[in-house]
Amino acid sequence: MKSIPIQAPLYPEPPYRYPGARGILIIYETDPESIKKVLPDVLEVGDMPLAFLGVMEYPECDPLGPYNEAYLMVQAKCGDVAAWFNPFMWVTTEEALTAGREIWGFPKKMADIKLVREGEKVTGVVERKGVRFIEATVEPTGPLDMPFEASIMTLKQMLKGDGAGLEVKRVLLTTNPLEITKMMAGEGSIRFEKSEEDPAYLLEPKKISASVYVEYNMTLPYGKIIKTIV
Repeated sequence: MKSIPIQAPLYPEPPYRYPGARGILIIYETDPESIKKVLPDVLEVGDMPLAFLGVMEYPECDPLGPYNEAYLMVQAKCGDVAAWFNPFMWVTTEEALTAGREIWGFPKKMADIKLVREGEKVTGVVERKGVRFIEATVEPTGPLDMPFEASIMTLKQMLKGDGAGLEVKRVLLTTNPLEITKMMAGEGSIRFEKSEEDPAYLLEPKKISASVYVEYNMTLPYGKIIKTIV
């Protein structure tokens, strides 16, 4: 076991399996300058100024247990590699938070995350420190058959224990195999509330490209290091 405390680690080693994951995904156009604001210095804006928001329920995760998650991704490049980069992510359990940050560099914070259903309409809400800073809705209108692959870049960055610079600064690429069991297209909307601690508002939508309700089975493996700075 590679995490701590050694006698009773907070989380086990990957892969992690997510049967029955469900939630909403909204892909949209945003301003390239907005994307630039959320990228680390080792990445560039991708060929298309796209972002996407996900608000998910994971009723099972083997072996972390159930939790909810919300995230924002943007199109970015690291050299010749183009993928979604993850500048913001929120979860509802300490196991999901700690494993995600320490293993892959997912920028997870704790938040209150809910999916609210009213008939066919599904609304994702994210709240932290008393601020409801994300509210997104998808109202499905019909089935959708669209290929979907989750290849995600993250920045894993850690300080040295004595404060003398960085211990680690690396870009990872993680590909999550997905088995889509249900996908419904629909009408979507996003509303960001300004929060300096959780500045999702920096990625304000200009035009929504696709709004989806989705159910799938997923496996989260170790990532691959594609760039080492430190």
